[in-house]
Amino acid sequence: MYISNKKSIPILIVVLLLLSAFLYHKSITLFPAFMHSWTQSDRYALALGFLNNGFDFLHPQTFNWMVKDGITRVDFPINEYIIALLMKILGTTSFVVFRVYTLVLSLTGLIYLFLLSKKITSSDIKSVFIVVFVFLSPIYVYYQDGFIPTLPALSFSFIAYYHFYSYQRDKTKKHFILSILFFTLAALIRMPFVIVLIAALLQQGFTYIKQRRFSFFEIVVSIIGGGIFLLYFLYNVHLYRIYGSIFLDHLMPPKSFDDLMDVVSEMCKHWLIHYFTIGHYVLILTLLCFGIFNFSKKKAAENNYNPWRLHIILLFAGVTIYFVLMARQYYAHDYYFLDSFFMPILLSIIFSLKKITIENKKQMIIYSTVGACFISSFLYGAIKIRNERYSTGPWDRTEITRQNFMGTDKFLDDKGIAKDAKILVIDAYTYNVPLILMRRNGYTVLSTSYKEMSTSLFWCKWDYVAIQDNYLVSDVIKNYPLITSLIERIGGTEKVSFYKRSSNMKAKSLKEFLAISPENTMYSAAINFDEPIKDTIHIKGCGHTTTDNFYSAPASGFMDSTLEYGTTLTIKAKELKNSTNLKVLINAAVWSNQKFNNVQIVASVTNTKATVFYQNFNLSDYVKPLEKWQNIEFQFVLPAFTTADDELKIYLWNPKKVVVNYDDWEMVIYK
Repeated sequence: MYISNKKSIPILIVVLLLLSAFLYHKSITLFPAFMHSWTQSDRYALALGFLNNGFDFLHPQTFNWMVKDGITRVDFPINEYIIALLMKILGTTSFVVFRVYTLVLSLTGLIYLFLLSKKITSSDIKSVFIVVFVFLSPIYVYYQDGFIPTLPALSFSFIAYYHFYSYQRDKTKKHFILSILFFTLAALIRMPFVIVLIAALLQQGFTYIKQRRFSFFEIVVSIIGGGIFLLYFLYNVHLYRIYGSIFLDHLMPPKSFDDLMDVVSEMCKHWLIHYFTIGHYVLILTLLCFGIFNFSKKKAAENNYNPWRLHIILLFAGVTIYFVLMARQYYAHDYYFLDSFFMPILLSIIFSLKKITIENKKQMIIYSTVGACFISSFLYGAIKIRNERYSTGPWDRTEITRQNFMGTDKFLDDKGIAKDAKILVIDAYTYNVPLILMRRNGYTVLSTSYKEMSTSLFWCKWDYVAIQDNYLVSDVIKNYPLITSLIERIGGTEKVSFYKRSSNMKAKSLKEFLAISPENTMYSAAINFDEPIKDTIHIKGCGHTTTDNFYSAPASGFMDSTLEYGTTLTIKAKELKNSTNLKVLINAAVWSNQKFNNVQIVASVTNTKATVFYQNFNLSDYVKPLEKWQNIEFQFVLPAFTTADDELKIYLWNPKKVVVNYDDWEMVIYK
């Protein structure tokens, strides 16, 4: 079936727009968060950087000054530059501009993919199916309105392949020029796509050898394209040497063959159904079997040199080499699959579909029905994975950090903190998210190790320090107690506190540093398990004790296979009589001979309608797997109560019922 492009393209555009409206009407307005928010927020920061640096294209900049002046080596940031221009024209820095730009560019690439497939298969039905195959692969769905440059690079590759294939057929020079232009552009904005450019050039080279003649025009255009890529690559090296980089700048091969197998195993475990749905894999396997069967039936004479078969082989060889060189990135970064294996798989499918003939109306009905079933499967799987990717929970510290830093820009403005003040964010989890939300340049400490915190506090040229209140005690002060002497609090948003350099370098107790006093204490309880508790109304679960093992004589709290929950505090909002955020400080000593397997300290706020708040600290993340008593300290930052019947619970949860002793349990609720 063949319809003129004047009729088929408008229909395709309508279909793609309807699918886009269905899939992206909610996500198009979201901040670069959730899955791989680190990379996506860095790209958004680049666009904002061009707005802030006067559109200096040669010095791409983010908010993070861990590199000199915030300037960083990065693959050709033309998309972020165009987005910055659009933001300037539209008078907004909304991330919607970035998402819409990526989506429009992706849809444009899919239209060219349709035209390419139509040239190869001579079928509108097959070509629409190919476009839907790509559009509804889960990983494509997620990034198609996102921030990473892989989708624009894929779109440029689709445009390049359309012109490259057209040139092979009619030898129109403009097609070759445009193909090399877009192959080069794809490689510039996402370096792995240089494999596609190299495969195209090698295909031309093998054709010269086969035909025993070469084209001076093709060679000149190819040299120009390759030269542009090489020049920017060298400029990037220059940027790195002078300023540094917040982006990956080195190879990450496996350490051994076993390590490579572990990477493959992790990829399959975490990303297999994110790359493609079950329906996609069934189709790929079916076409693979069909291709093998079809190839085995051909005579040797019919299997002569095929430039596109060679091209696909070269692509698979190139991306396999790239996979080995970057293997340790693949298990953590799903979009590396889009950078590499996606294109050769797609081309293989297109050329496989070319072999399937539709000779009559009956076959058309059969193939259309089968295709519709596949598309339904694609859509179901894509939506399911998309929803999983946009889900979050108390384990997602990156998203918790984003939510905590919302509104910090207004606080800093109200506090009179200058726009050019440098903020050191401790426990930032990403390079740019907290800085973007504060609208300030600064530095980020990604790991709360003693070394990283001490180095950053003394090396970075910061004006203020920002620390999330809920991780201040457990992750920051516990690992670097000296910080309480170095900084003093100037205020906060009830989720994030800001500090300046201390004017008095004296040691402070934890409660002194947190400014806990009798006046701001709403409730407190200390349980030593040596004598009956006084508050039997609010505290339960203290009766399971032992004298065989204790931190302070003669007894300690005890949990084993018979007990899932330990000491539990339950208190109503109406008893605390406070409408603003409260904080809970927990101190205790713990001991276990089973590595605290999933033992958690939990805080929750619930009412009759919903769970308002839930946060947990897994003890295994904070204590060593040693059979000795260790001290723990945690702080929870509670949301403001919404109803008088909101109920706060603080409890020790032992879901796997391992042996745990705990002693000298103290809880302080303060504001």
